[in-house]
Amino acid sequence: MSKKQFLVAAALLISFSLHAQRARNLSFGPLIGVNVSNLYGDVTNNSSKVGLVAGGFFNYSIKQTFGVSGQLLYSQLGANFNNGDKVKLNYLQIPLFATFYFGRGLQPGAIRPKLFVGPYVGFLLDAKDKNGNTIKDGANAFYNPLDVGLNLGGGLNYALRNQSWINLDVRYGVGLLDVANPANVNRRNGAFTALLGISFPLGNYDDRTRRIKP
Repeated sequence: MSKKQFLVAAALLISFSLHAQRARNLSFGPLIGVNVSNLYGDVTNNSSKVGLVAGGFFNYSIKQTFGVSGQLLYSQLGANFNNGDKVKLNYLQIPLFATFYFGRGLQPGAIRPKLFVGPYVGFLLDAKDKNGNTIKDGANAFYNPLDVGLNLGGGLNYALRNQSWINLDVRYGVGLLDVANPANVNRRNGAFTALLGISFPLGNYDDRTRRIKP
């Protein structure tokens, strides 16, 4: 299966799941965490780089054991090189997830494990070397403006009062596109990400009235 076919299949799966059930709970919240990223492909003598990731999410729980969600993240990626150089790639990332929840406890103190998978698209905001020189624009455009990849991970949700949850997620994101601009160079993003967030309930979506009820 090609990369394009995989992304189309993932989008169709999420779309089908959205229309498969009628009990739909809506929630949203902030996220913050760290990336441990690197560049893979035609790259040698490089090592991982630690960066910030922060943003927010919107979750659509179709039933108690399954939901879909989208995130909007500022994500610092890139790599360190053994010669002392560094590549800092800052993205606006939009991941989509299909999430499977385990355990049925909803009372305060309940812990629910989860597994999730889904594609992401990233828009390059800035690319710099270790000295802060821009390597994104004009003649120095060494990195492409678009990245597409796949995330796979798991985590735990801890129930608070008023249907709010603390979310702890750990995932690995692998880039499926070459992000290097020169035609003879192949570089793909890869990152382990740990995120901490809190979700707040918006209510339940009613298919008949097309309104959100508290």
